[in-house]
Amino acid sequence: MKIILARFVQLFTCFALAFVCLSNGADSAGSAYQAENPDKVLLSAAVVSDLHAADELKRDRNIILSKTFAGIAKSKTKPDALVMPGDLTNNGTRDEFRCLSAIIRRYNRSAAVIPATGNHDARGDMHKEDYAQSLGYYLTFCRLLGAETDRPYWFTKVNGYYFIVLGSEAEVKDRAYISDRQLLWLDGRLSAAETTGKPAFVICHQVIDHTNNVDNEWYFDGSIGEQSDAVRDVIRKHTDRGMTVLFISGHLHVPFCDFSLEQPWENLYCLNLPSAQYTNGGGEGCMLEVYEDRVLIRPRNFITGEWLPQTWTVPLG
Repeated sequence: MKIILARFVQLFTCFALAFVCLSNGADSAGSAYQAENPDKVLLSAAVVSDLHAADELKRDRNIILSKTFAGIAKSKTKPDALVMPGDLTNNGTRDEFRCLSAIIRRYNRSAAVIPATGNHDARGDMHKEDYAQSLGYYLTFCRLLGAETDRPYWFTKVNGYYFIVLGSEAEVKDRAYISDRQLLWLDGRLSAAETTGKPAFVICHQVIDHTNNVDNEWYFDGSIGEQSDAVRDVIRKHTDRGMTVLFISGHLHVPFCDFSLEQPWENLYCLNLPSAQYTNGGGEGCMLEVYEDRVLIRPRNFITGEWLPQTWTVPLG
């Protein structure tokens, strides 16, 4: 009986969302777009970060998210993956995760949904829940979207490319705690990815120390924190052997600028995303397009349907 009731609640939420989105013009957001070279693109991924979902569908924050995901859906080149580098919710509550799940399921066209946890999803001092409970909500959220995991770090392969998700294993306010076990796991996943000869994508809410201008933007709590050097060392072990890694983060809420993509050393590229909720009125993210010789990063406002001026290219091979 409880299972039937839970299913009913989920279906009701989806129908309610459809009504709310249509009544607020979400389906009219954005305009159709496609990959730069749709005949040769090997992988396409939409990336939006720092969503900060609210606990009621009619809240302004969720209306912004509905318009954002409606805009992502208007792609002539269907994205293979939807990547979200953390701060999925504002307080890590069950209702916030439920609302975000309903919004994504309403509009998502990607086969793979890849969400990471952020400090707002994990830390307990912002609400009445604790880390373990919020983690449980995140894991349920992942399962509802087809991502099977029982911990905050996990990986998936999309079109043969590794997407490796890092996540904090404790409440440490704005930073992240990455255990030795997770570091060993990261090393193993990068080793597996290295054998493919393809670039790997590492998703983490916080940036690596001394990248993406974090020392000036948010020096006190903007990076991973105490384990940042350890994460860096694991990744460098593989980039030094010639493997290309794109480290994708959020957290800083900085608009796209010259510091959004940095190359701290050879073969590592650090991409930092603005907030799709708050930056410049919301809706900003990017499309990743992988080709034989490059990864193309195309920032876009998914609500207005406009490509943003910056475009970056990560060379391959």
